[in-house]
Amino acid sequence: MDLEDLKAEWAKRDAALQKSLDAQNRLSRALLVETQLEKLRRWNGVNLFELIVYVAFVAFFGATAVSSWGHWNVFAPTVLLDAWTIAMGALTFAERARLRAVDFTAPVLEIQQRLAALQAERARVFQWAFLTGQILWWTPFFLVVFWALLHVDLLALSPFMQRFVAINIGVGVALIPALWWISRLIGPWLANSKAGRSVLDSVTGRDLAEARALAGRLAQFEAA
Repeated sequence: MDLEDLKAEWAKRDAALQKSLDAQNRLSRALLVETQLEKLRRWNGVNLFELIVYVAFVAFFGATAVSSWGHWNVFAPTVLLDAWTIAMGALTFAERARLRAVDFTAPVLEIQQRLAALQAERARVFQWAFLTGQILWWTPFFLVVFWALLHVDLLALSPFMQRFVAINIGVGVALIPALWWISRLIGPWLANSKAGRSVLDSVTGRDLAEARALAGRLAQFEAA
């Protein structure tokens, strides 16, 4: 066997070894994904307690809207609260469905980009849910609760109550630009600091945090 034959034999064996290593890496990656996805699936499904609370609020506002028909001081905020609750629930379920649709067998960079987009989307939804919710879930909610429990229209009781509600709603609306500006101001800190990322994870959901952790482990696995 001359030198050229020896080189050819070593190249052949090297290719076979590399092929075997690649197959083992693919198998190990698939095993890692499957093992970690079991943990992730416990978070990104529909939580029964959350679903019960969601349905209960939607039903409560729907029933109150029916009973307050003609009493527009109560009917209007009830419909707004019901619409807000339905919309937020629908967005939450849709976001969880998109997370479940992420292909964790794809290249790590693609997974990380997809998860980053989902996190940004959830952060925006939370931001607007908070900005609008701080108006609806204060005095309008109490108007609805008083009607549902006592059949009392608070706005019809006295001019003072009308002024009080109007001032509270006005302050809530006025706070939206300030709160939005503050959220934009602290956005870079949330994204770049460890404490900020912890806050962001608590806001955008534990399921998404677990998915990002899995993507990080996949990146470390492939870099090894």
